[in-house]
Amino acid sequence: MILEPYDNSVDSPEAAQQRVDEIVSRGPGGALALAGTAVLIVLAIWFAFYFFVFIPRT
Repeated sequence: MILEPYDNSVDSPEAAQQRVDEIVSRGPGGALALAGTAVLIVLAIWFAFYFFVFIPRT
C-alpha cells in the first residue's frame, strides 16, 4: 500500500491549488537550463571535431 505524505501546512484543497499555481507560475527554468547546457555541450563537441579533425585534413 502506498501512502502519500500529509503536509500539515496545507489545510484545504484551495490552499494546495494556490501552492501549485505559484510553482507553475515560475516557469520551466530548470528544464531550460538543462536543455541549454546540453546544446552547449553538443556545440563544443562539434567545434572540437571541426577544428581538430576536419581542418587538419584539408
